Amino acid sequence: MTKLTNYTEKLVKDELRMVLASKPEICHCRTCQLDIMAHALNNLPPHYVASDGGHIHTMVNMSTAQLKVQVIAALVKAVEAVARHPRHNKKRGLNTISRQ
Repeated sequence: MTKLTNYTEKLVKDELRMVLASKPEICHCRTCQLDIMAHALNNLPPHYVASDGGHIHTMVNMSTAQLKVQVIAALVKAVEAVARHPRHNKKRGLNTISRQ
């Protein structure tokens, strides 16, 4: 059965780990990670696909360097915003988002 997928979200999840690794001084708890992803995704265009053929086409298009740069830039801005205003009690957490 075909499902609706936002490949921008997949790319954000894939790149989040690398961006967080470059910023060990900020909180990596699950709440902060989800806030970072939400902030980044709200500033990036979605790329939804609903067919297996569409999945292949989108994966090829999304592997372009320009889109990855846009995603990384959005993630860096999101990390800075969330670090300034975290929604938790400032404890550093160890929970991370699992790759799906």
